[in-house]
Amino acid sequence: MEFKPEKQYIAKLLGEEGQKFIIPEYQRPYRWTKNECETLWDDVNGVFGNGENIEEYFLGSIVAFESKKSELEIIDGQQRITTLTLLFRAFYECFSNDAAKEKQRYLEGFGKCVWEHDLDKGLDFKNCHLSSKVIADRDEKILKKLLSEKITIEDIKGNNSNYAKNYIFFYEKLEEFKLKDTLLWEKFCKMFLTNRLFILLVICDSQESAMTIFNTLNSRGLPLSNADILKGYIYKKVKNKEKFANDWKDIETKIEESENVKDLDFLFLQYMHIIRAENEDTNTTTQGILPFFTKTDKKEYYGALQDWLYKPETMPFISNLSDFWISPKEYLSEKSSRYISILNLFQNDTWKFFVSYLVWRNKNCFNNDTFNKNKFSKEFDKFLPELIKYITLPFLNNNATTGVVKEIVFKMNVSLYKKENFTIGNSMPKQKVFFEIINSFDTRKIKYILFLYAYIYSKFKEDINASDLEVEHILPKEWQNMDVSDFDEESHKKYVEKIGNKILLDKKSNIKCSNNFFAKKQEIYKKIYDKGYNLKEVYDLGIKEHSVLKKKEENKRSIWEKKDIENREEEIYKNLNSFLSSNN
Repeated sequence: MEFKPEKQYIAKLLGEEGQKFIIPEYQRPYRWTKNECETLWDDVNGVFGNGENIEEYFLGSIVAFESKKSELEIIDGQQRITTLTLLFRAFYECFSNDAAKEKQRYLEGFGKCVWEHDLDKGLDFKNCHLSSKVIADRDEKILKKLLSEKITIEDIKGNNSNYAKNYIFFYEKLEEFKLKDTLLWEKFCKMFLTNRLFILLVICDSQESAMTIFNTLNSRGLPLSNADILKGYIYKKVKNKEKFANDWKDIETKIEESENVKDLDFLFLQYMHIIRAENEDTNTTTQGILPFFTKTDKKEYYGALQDWLYKPETMPFISNLSDFWISPKEYLSEKSSRYISILNLFQNDTWKFFVSYLVWRNKNCFNNDTFNKNKFSKEFDKFLPELIKYITLPFLNNNATTGVVKEIVFKMNVSLYKKENFTIGNSMPKQKVFFEIINSFDTRKIKYILFLYAYIYSKFKEDINASDLEVEHILPKEWQNMDVSDFDEESHKKYVEKIGNKILLDKKSNIKCSNNFFAKKQEIYKKIYDKGYNLKEVYDLGIKEHSVLKKKEENKRSIWEKKDIENREEEIYKNLNSFLSSNN
């Protein structure tokens, strides 16, 4: 393995005629944000100072492999070289409307760092030095626009792409500098085009060496995600590299457009625990994704020992798993979709390992020309209530730590694999203990219980959207000297935070309810369906007759009393106990 490290001034490297920089398929997409751009900008401004005695400044290293076409395939440093290209493009734009002849040399100087240049024909705007094989389709469109001959800020403002946002950042900073420090502007430009800013360029002797360096560098703490590094491992061995790169890019594009899946790390984490289930592993000790799939020094690293990364079903399944988690409702029955809605409010995401294992067990459904939702959802309909039961019971016993839930989920996975009945169990706490525990819960935990209860109350016949729901206190949180004999200030403190006094309500209705008397709140509760919220208990509470305080026959109002709160607590306990103790 040979290397040719050399010091290269950035303008010379970018502006060298005929040089092409390729971001290869196994790299991650462009991830630098305004934060990294600000750091770069502050650094070069610090080097420039007042424009006197400007010292050389090291911009970092770039590791590359030179292909047979003399293209530099960027192994490490693609974020930096992409960002510098955007910066030089912004410099070019700052001079593009300057008619002064002496400024044209700057226009050409910065332009040569972005596009091909011919001594006779000038800049060739159709041939950029930089291209990416990993870029998503929507980003590719904006990058092509940025690297075209003419671009205006208005064309790209509001675009969510990092390419657009970073270009705008640099352009606005340059225009601000040019306006505020006009006398230093040319010196500042010269710093970029002369021998002041340099990188260390390392050229590898082969693509094999390049891939080895890529994996070594990025397994030792450089800021790549686990999935980015695994991508390199798979790319190195896969036969059809182009297909793999396109499939990976498709998954990334789907994830970027989704709000439900954060990144590919999540998918490989799920895959790791699927593989562990297939190996009957219930150990709750945390395992790292990278060693699990790439190291063979421990017997628990089934991913590496059994070559799971390179199995033909791996990438198709990762793609299907991403589709499922992006939109579970598209694949599940109405009832199972509602179970997922409940689980989404649980205090941690450990339950997802069980759901992902169910996806794995039914992966063949994805291979059909026509997806059969009923067939796919059959196991979900059967086992999701069990999952809710087994993780909610320790929750109600105030013992649902991540470790406890992990143990439950891992044992459920293995029991499912071995076709055994689940034997994991906690019992429903006694009523008195239940109220002591649940009335000490914070708002997030209370919301989970109320959401589960809302579904039990409606017998799972309605779909409830949790995104805009808040915990409403039926008896107002603030004490008011209501002319009601049932409550005084002391008893108000005792009853107001009881679970029987809390219900879920959409945010706008909750604000309207505020500290109103119960009769006024009932009018708002009755309109819950009009707002599109399927909260049957709220509606029933709105139309239900309660005790009536009579001052005058014509001025009577419904009231919410201690016995109402106590009765509702009884109902909540009874219904939860029935659901969590039943054989669903």
